[in-house]
Amino acid sequence: MNPPNYARGVFFTLITTALWGVLPIFMKIALEDFSSGTIVWFRFTFAFVVLFSYLSLRQSDPGSILRNPPGLCLLGGLCLGGNYFYFIRGVELSSPSNAAVLIQVAPVLLVMVGILMFGEKFKKAQFTGLFVAVAGMVLFYKDQRMNVVDTELYTTANLYIFVGAVLWVGYMAFQKKLTPAYKTQHLNLLVYGTAAVALLGTVNWVEFKSVGMSGWGMLIFLGINTLVAYGSLAEAIKCIPVSLISVIVTLNPFITLTAMYILAQSGADWVTPETIGLWGYVGACTAISGVILVLRKS
Repeated sequence: MNPPNYARGVFFTLITTALWGVLPIFMKIALEDFSSGTIVWFRFTFAFVVLFSYLSLRQSDPGSILRNPPGLCLLGGLCLGGNYFYFIRGVELSSPSNAAVLIQVAPVLLVMVGILMFGEKFKKAQFTGLFVAVAGMVLFYKDQRMNVVDTELYTTANLYIFVGAVLWVGYMAFQKKLTPAYKTQHLNLLVYGTAAVALLGTVNWVEFKSVGMSGWGMLIFLGINTLVAYGSLAEAIKCIPVSLISVIVTLNPFITLTAMYILAQSGADWVTPETIGLWGYVGACTAISGVILVLRKS
């Protein structure tokens, strides 16, 4: 792997990390005007239309995979659609930082799937990382329970986030099976389309009638976020090892935590301030560090 490709891979991975870092914050803002189902459906529909148009202009025959869709990719689309929906429900019922930190259980579960399904080995350092990650998440969870107003609602939010994490692992497992045989962007196209169709029943169409320019801007940004984040991830995979990508992407909660702290200190009133104590930040940092240890292959 030559240095220019390596730098290109890191660059695209950082784009994905930054977009996923700010994503929960913009979701929380968008939820002021739209329901969770409407937001998620629009994101997938927007991504599908734009990617289909792009592939058509490049004469890449995007319709080929739509005419003969692989079953595993359809299942992957259902999983990713569920992941988006349950994750935003977790954001809605808790906070951006809470969702960003606790969703990190997903890459840990993915490593477990790699061991069980693909015969990957689990090293001693990864066992240590698993222990550190669990300890950090427990510490973060306890801090949040002491600071939230409605503990029952907070527990429900975390259940949504965990379900979203499990569904994301399913999506990634299906993608890993399919990637050697299909073009990555064609797979993304089918995933977006499948998720959009599956989520039609969750859309509140009345919400589109009263939305202003700011609301449309927020929806379009979230749609672009989906398209660019996953497109950048696909480009990064071509250039650098997936293990390195995973470690870099796992840093995205630090972006969420930092941005939310800055917004709270600046007195911004367009996003609800979070209630995270000192031990909550310690737990978050510990959990993320543990996840990184789990993801490292060397």
